[in-house]
Amino acid sequence: MTRRTKVQLQLIPNESERKVSFRKRKTGLIKKLIELSTLCDVDACAIILSPFNSNIDVWPSPPTLQNILTRFRDMPETEQTKHMYNQETFTRERIQKEREQLRKLSIENQRIEIDQIINQCMSGTNFDFQNNLNLLNNVDVVLRQNIQEINIRINTLKGENFPQNTPMGG
Repeated sequence: MTRRTKVQLQLIPNESERKVSFRKRKTGLIKKLIELSTLCDVDACAIILSPFNSNIDVWPSPPTLQNILTRFRDMPETEQTKHMYNQETFTRERIQKEREQLRKLSIENQRIEIDQIINQCMSGTNFDFQNNLNLLNNVDVVLRQNIQEINIRINTLKGENFPQNTPMGG
């Protein structure tokens, strides 16, 4: 069995290889359009301009293509552009996703840092909280969450399915 190699996305230097690749990929593209149209019951069309052929390739047929394009042009502009991406939209969404991931990682890092401080304190190492009251408040919140999680586990092991709302589990 032949193993496929990853194709470099760049112009194929050899013109005859480029023509062969174009022909095969065009056939594959049209095959995928037929599958999409048939399986999902959607209208699809393609216009392919080739430097190797003076004719414009149109799928499925010029009248069907004209019908689809007319229906598209008759849609309100908001509907036409609803699912379109341009570079700016893509970049904005990507930045937003990265910011959200950064926020989550920052919270996780803070949680790990607080857990390390709690472990240091429990092992007898002194930690100077006076220089950072905000950190002390965060440690308090984490300790309360840990106590609540422990109470939930205890209740689950006892066969009770409700958490205790008391701050110190008492």
